[in-house]
Amino acid sequence: MNKNLSLAILCIALIAIITLLSALPFGFSKTEETAISVPAELITPVRDETKGYSGTTPGPVVHRITFTNTWLPRQVPLPRANACLYNSKTRQGAWANAHWQISSLESKVSDFNSGDAVVQLGRETRTVELTIDQFVRWQRQPSSPAVPQKPVPAPIPGESTPVTDYPEGFDTLYLFLIDRNTPDFYPDCGNLQSADLMYAKKIAVV
Repeated sequence: MNKNLSLAILCIALIAIITLLSALPFGFSKTEETAISVPAELITPVRDETKGYSGTTPGPVVHRITFTNTWLPRQVPLPRANACLYNSKTRQGAWANAHWQISSLESKVSDFNSGDAVVQLGRETRTVELTIDQFVRWQRQPSSPAVPQKPVPAPIPGESTPVTDYPEGFDTLYLFLIDRNTPDFYPDCGNLQSADLMYAKKIAVV
């Protein structure tokens, strides 16, 4: 057999062995922690619509995973994260953007799936946080009255009070963390069913 071919086969075999060893749970562990509650002013702030909006604003941390790796470097896929804000009184729901706080390089490089967010681990302990973007509730000012053609009666108390979208707000955040061992699932936040919530972690909005 050609010497170069033998060397190439040996290198491929070594790479395969190292890859398999790095996938074993030896020397690797993780712990997870989900927030019990989040402040409403951080996740559903009320803003005056006349002052404009500068774009997406990161909200609070709702979930953390701490990885400890004491052996070979490894690549660990993160669960796909979806979230729904929910008003349990009116049964209104709305989509909330969830983001793992990892580098853009890690989020694009995966041996598992091109769409997976992953963590590249050396021999280290590392905590990765999941945040929820703020869902802004707009405070609309009353429309300015037209130029009166006749005397205008005094305004009735409460008529000039600004109106807020979703006036009762949201009291619950449902967090869905879908990993490779969980059936593929995308929540319909506008029409959540009790069967959907079996996959959810419930976080109070207070």
